[in-house]
Amino acid sequence: MTRPRDRQRGVALLLVLWVFMILGVLALDFSRYMRDDAMASLNLSEETRGYYLAIAGMQQAIYYHMLNARQPADIDDDEDGTTALPARVTPADGEWHQGTIFGGRFEVKLSDEEGRISINKAPDWMLRKVIMNLALGGDLTRGVGRREQASIDVVVDSILDWRDTDSEQRGQGAERGWYLANMGYEPKDGWLESMDELLMVRGVTPELFYGVDGSPGLRDVFSASDVFGGESHDEGQRLHAKSLTAPVLQALLGLDPAAAQELVAQRADDFTGFAERLKVLALAVDPNLADMIDTSDARRVFLEARADISQPRNQARIAALVQLPTPEEAEDLKYHRWFDRAPWQGALPSAEFGDPGVQ
Repeated sequence: MTRPRDRQRGVALLLVLWVFMILGVLALDFSRYMRDDAMASLNLSEETRGYYLAIAGMQQAIYYHMLNARQPADIDDDEDGTTALPARVTPADGEWHQGTIFGGRFEVKLSDEEGRISINKAPDWMLRKVIMNLALGGDLTRGVGRREQASIDVVVDSILDWRDTDSEQRGQGAERGWYLANMGYEPKDGWLESMDELLMVRGVTPELFYGVDGSPGLRDVFSASDVFGGESHDEGQRLHAKSLTAPVLQALLGLDPAAAQELVAQRADDFTGFAERLKVLALAVDPNLADMIDTSDARRVFLEARADISQPRNQARIAALVQLPTPEEAEDLKYHRWFDRAPWQGALPSAEFGDPGVQ
């Protein structure tokens, strides 16, 4: 009679062990789900805080620009007679500038859209010159082979075909028939509204668009912001000397990166000397280029903000294409485009530039 009782005790022990194992697994699983829920709540809290902190930083930058536009010289004077406000105005220099609001840290960056070349107004000779310089990487001593020249012709003619309103195909370009047969969509046949559209144009590779090995890309040299300014092709291409970026100078004048940066540094110290030197360099490239140089202030800026930069993760990043007001129209602030998640900034892998068969 003892053996059956021993067996029953063994079975009961096994059942108890199985129950504890199941309860342990359930407890671990429940704790993991609770941890995931807690982390999700924390991530949402950090992202929401960062998002509105980024908006606050962006609005602060716009506020001081508008305030400075109304009274640029006599607001908020310090005791020593200096003006404190302009120091708080974020310059449109394409660099990140930090700030704090209620203990949160943000960064804002203003990039002057009019400091780049208009992709909608650039004449064909300018497009060809820029794309050739990008292909050469600033080394004007290197010749262009037939393969590279074919790729350059495809890109230039295709951009011109994409932005014009007719259906006539240029020599190396592409129109409706080519895009429907090879890409499955139709060409724009109108002004570009975003630089990202160039990735849909025949021959434009990610390397050419984003840049590679220290060489700027099309997105660094051109801008499509003029489509929002109520402008027409009749107004012609203008180059704003006060805000031309180093990548634009590099691609437009065929300079190496060091020479382009040196030219930008000269502008900060001596704008008059910079403007004269710029005209000389422009005349050497093309006489028409010197006539396009404009010394007026630009108004359209691409404004980016990110926060909370004191957090190692879950930082929000927003961006907007903004038209800043002039002193005569200090209330006329316009948002042309808004990005709740700022556009992609990295490069993508693809075939090498110089392959006319790409796309």
